[in-house]
Formats: sequence, C-alpha cells, structure tokens
Amino acid sequence: MQANVSREPTMSESATRLPIESADPAEDSRLFRRCLGLYGTGIAIITMENAGQRAAVTVNSFASVSLDPPLVLWSISHASRSYPLFKAGGPFAVNILASTQMGVSRHFSSKIEDKFADADWSPGQHGSPLLHGCLAHFECETYAQVEGGDHTVLIGLVRRASRFEGEPLLFAQGQYSVAYAHPEVSAAPEVSGPKPEMPSQAGIIPQIFEAHHLLSAVFDEHRHAEGLDIPVARVIACVYDIPGLKAEQVARVTYLGQRDTEDALATLAERGMLVSGTAGELTLTEAGKRLREAIQTRWRNFQRDQMAGIPEADLRTTQKTLSKLISQNRAPN
Repeated sequence: MQANVSREPTMSESATRLPIESADPAEDSRLFRRCLGLYGTGIAIITMENAGQRAAVTVNSFASVSLDPPLVLWSISHASRSYPLFKAGGPFAVNILASTQMGVSRHFSSKIEDKFADADWSPGQHGSPLLHGCLAHFECETYAQVEGGDHTVLIGLVRRASRFEGEPLLFAQGQYSVAYAHPEVSAAPEVSGPKPEMPSQAGIIPQIFEAHHLLSAVFDEHRHAEGLDIPVARVIACVYDIPGLKAEQVARVTYLGQRDTEDALATLAERGMLVSGTAGELTLTEAGKRLREAIQTRWRNFQRDQMAGIPEADLRTTQKTLSKLISQNRAPN
C-alpha cells in the first residue's frame, strides 16, 4: 500500500504557518496537554515494594539523565495514590513496555486496588517487582527528588539494566502507537538493493500496524476540517455508537488515556455537543450528532477512494483474514 508522504516544508513556508490554537497554558491546561501530546514517547510502568506494600504507576515522563553515573528520571503527580510510597524513597524499577503490552498499560493505568493480583511479574534482584514481557528493566535506587509544581521528579541510580527482544509501545496524540521506518529513510548501503518478500506469517502484523497509522495520518486532514483531533473524534464516535455510555467507561472503549478522555469530553461539552444525564450517561446533542455524521460521510468517501483499483477478490481475502484475527483476539464479554 502506497501512502502519500508530504514533503518537508521550506524555511519560508514554515515561517508563515499559523497555529491551529494558541494560548497561555496557565489559563488553558487542556491546550497545554494537547501540545505535549504531540511529543511521542514510550510507555513505562514504575514499580516499587516497600515494607510489604506494592505500588505501580504508568508514565511517559521517563528519560535518561546521565551515563556516569547511570541516572534516569520520571515524575509522579502529588494526587497519585502511590505518591506517598514513592516519595518515601527506596528502590524502584522502570519497566519499558513492548508493543504487545497495550493491555498491561491500561491495566496499570486503571483504578484497580491490587494491580499486581492479575499481572505476571517476579521480584528483581533489588526487590522491586519486574513485569514479564517488557522490553527493558531498570532496577534503581532513589538518588534525588526535585519538586516541580504538582509533580515530584524522581531521579534513580540504575543498579541493574536488562534488555529483551521486541518493539516498543508508543504513545502520541492521545493514542497508542507502534514504530515503523519513515518512508523517506534510506536503507544502509550494506542492506540496500532488492529485498526478498517476507513470509506472510512474519510480515502481515507489522503491515497491519503500518497501514493503520499511515491511513490515520492521511485521514487527519478530514478530522481537522471538522475541527476535531484524534481523541475528540474517537470519543464522539464512541458516544454516538454506544448510547448510555458513562464517562468512566469511555477510556476503556476508546483505548485513550484517562486524561485525554477527560479533555475530549470537556471539549465536546464546552462546544455544546455532549450532555450528561442524571445517572451519568452521556448523550450527543443534535449538533454533536451532525458532526459525527459529517465525519462518517467523510470516512465512507475516504474508504471508497482508498479501495479504488484494488480487486474485489483481494479485498474479500483481506477482510476474511482480518475478521479471523479480530475474533481470535477479542476479549470475551
């Protein structure tokens, strides 16, 4: 599948571009979050066990600090239930999630009381829980803490690092993502030239991920034409398709993070497109329904244009394969 890749704008063109939105982040925290969401990151789960108490938080604030000594950092909200335990100091572990662990990320981001009860993990050499299936583990001791507004930045001295095979799970623009090579990246000289076709068993899953993200990027111009970003578009579709859905259920259904879901719901409410009933059930207003239907029309036309020229037999085979993958991985009700 060939996707259109926009050329890089020249310096003069970049200088004349106007922002979609702009404001003082102290007065518009949701705009601040949307801007931060454009910086794609990996996802890590920080774990700790201290005096028989275990804690875990899902973060995308993880970063390296120093090679000598080996230092890393991450930040935790003062409002987090786990804040007192991490604030007390001691050893902790950074678990870098693999592309197959979206469910793990959602599980540890939930409000479940004992997040370790249904998780696969084992104690590390320095006492902190290590989650199975991750790409990397960093076993740390608390080196320093820095107060920063409504968060505390924790700096860890890495005592042991472990790496495993796999691809990273990413998060950008309010959605989970996976990495793939940019179309403009040339192969290294030693690997250039004709590439043998990969067996379908090895190549179809990466191609599904790549096709999804390329098509989503191309469809973005249609979302923006209707004044939507990806989180708001997902939420409005979800509420339209599932009458009576409640706010606490939206993040799970849309695969969005809790904060992005809350921001999207607030945006729709402020625009007069969403109302909440006495029991907390969400309903689109007539304006919200019209917007959802406008996006649906754009999506149908987009699909028609994308499928043009592909033989019907190929489409039926692809649909059959995808239906099988979906059915065998769909969680039971």
